[in-house]
Amino acid sequence: MRPLTSLLLHAALGLLCVAQCSAFVCPTCVSRRPTHTINPLRSQYGHERFVLQQQLKNEIELEKIDAIITNDDKELLLSIDNKTTQAQPLQTTSQQTIDSEFYPILALCFCVTLLSALDRVAMSIAILPISAEFGYTETIKGQISSAVSYGYGAAILPIGLAVSVISSRLLMMVGVFLWSMATLGTPLMAVLSNSGYALFPLISIRAMMGAAEAVVLPTMQRILANWVPPEKKATTLAIILSGFQLGTVSAYLVSPWLMDQMSGLDGGAVDIEGWRGMFYIYGIAGLAWLIPWYLLAKDSPSANNNIGRIEDCTETFVNTMIEDDASLVFQECVVENDAGDITKDNRADGNSFNRIQDIQLLVKSAPWTDFLRSRGVWGMMLAHAAKNFELYNLLAWTPTFFSEQYGLNTKESALFSIGPSICGMIGGLTAGNLADFMLVKLSSGDSDNITTETRTNVRKLFQSVALFGPATCLYLLSSLPEQATTAQILLGGAVGLQAMDAAGFGAATQEKAGERWAGLLYSMTSLPGVMIGSISVSVTGQILDRMSNVEGSGWTTVFQLNSMVCVAGAFCFLFLYDSKKEFD
Repeated sequence: MRPLTSLLLHAALGLLCVAQCSAFVCPTCVSRRPTHTINPLRSQYGHERFVLQQQLKNEIELEKIDAIITNDDKELLLSIDNKTTQAQPLQTTSQQTIDSEFYPILALCFCVTLLSALDRVAMSIAILPISAEFGYTETIKGQISSAVSYGYGAAILPIGLAVSVISSRLLMMVGVFLWSMATLGTPLMAVLSNSGYALFPLISIRAMMGAAEAVVLPTMQRILANWVPPEKKATTLAIILSGFQLGTVSAYLVSPWLMDQMSGLDGGAVDIEGWRGMFYIYGIAGLAWLIPWYLLAKDSPSANNNIGRIEDCTETFVNTMIEDDASLVFQECVVENDAGDITKDNRADGNSFNRIQDIQLLVKSAPWTDFLRSRGVWGMMLAHAAKNFELYNLLAWTPTFFSEQYGLNTKESALFSIGPSICGMIGGLTAGNLADFMLVKLSSGDSDNITTETRTNVRKLFQSVALFGPATCLYLLSSLPEQATTAQILLGGAVGLQAMDAAGFGAATQEKAGERWAGLLYSMTSLPGVMIGSISVSVTGQILDRMSNVEGSGWTTVFQLNSMVCVAGAFCFLFLYDSKKEFD
């Protein structure tokens, strides 16, 4: 009966432990970083096992300890229980709530993503009256439209690292100030570029705007880490990022109306749409946003509330792993010091130099060679590049296509461009849920036993839809349908199906790499895509210019080229990718 009694006692005490708390700190580690959590009834043996596992790697000793734990009698369990009940459980994330101080900051973060998308997309609409006034060729249009992406791609890595040593609140202020000033200065630089200075002033200020907008995602990543419990971070991030989607749609809706209202009032001729006034208003809106941000925003809560505490924490690089967030924000560990205060490991002494050293060590320890040798990584990178080649083109050139091919005015062209953006939003929201449903179904309803082969097949299926689908739509579009509505449907199909990559390479990063290297891997596979997408916008302008003598042939070539690139990217992913985890 004694083994049975011991077993029942184990079970009863274990259930009592789970009911009272979900995470305990090892008493031996209590004054240091909580490197492991254990059953409090076995704390002594748990710590000894952990130390041996980490330092000695001695399997024989581990087996001995396991045997001791297995053969615990009633008295020993009660003795350990009496000693460990003195240790207080840590506050678990499930018990944490978002500080009320954060809600104004959340609203301001949403607004800044909206402003970011608004200012970026505005040029794709304003380029129509600008080129009409200054006689820009298609090549010049492409160079102007791609400048923002070049600036963003050049700045995203340095800014992501800078967030680790500079106040997120301050960095956001500087970024928004610079891009708002760049937006305000765009009309002046456009005039200078038409006055004998070539395109340098206009392209430079648009590139500066793109570089300044690169602050948004890295700084928000840091702010969320300081304010939001881990289990609430996904929802909070989704709320903030919805500002990008709303900003894109708002740009197509509001920009033509603003240009109509500002015509003749912004320094331009009465018979010219008021594109200058549109940039002035958007720039002023950004500067106005700085006032509440300065008054309300904080890097972290006033009270030390243990937000973001991470068990088994390892310093690493993180980003949002969405769209083209190639930033690398240094994630520090939250630890408990001797006084019982919760602090950031590398910020406890306020020494930024220590953080820089840690970043350098982390960069040196990254598996760069393994990344480059991995077939799966190359498949992800090439698929992302193919997606950006197509998507950047559609974002930059869709209003121009409707204007030139169907004779629509600026307002009509902008309105026809809204449909594809909405389709993209729907496609992205659908993909993730559908993929998760398929993974569970293909695993007989057991989400814990999804095989690598199943994951690989699902990722390949969705990435195939995300590239073969747009390729088909764009190839059909290359025949240049007679009705603008038909073209809108095909463009909507291309953008909506492309968004399915959220369940393709977009979800593949966290399967190929563990938490330590997932952010770095996403940055490595997305940054080349940013450059490829920027180049594609310029290439499109050159194609349209060279084929301008033959009616419609330029757009036919552009859509066929984009279709072929999508097909090539799809085949690369199909042949190279697998979901086997390679980088822990």
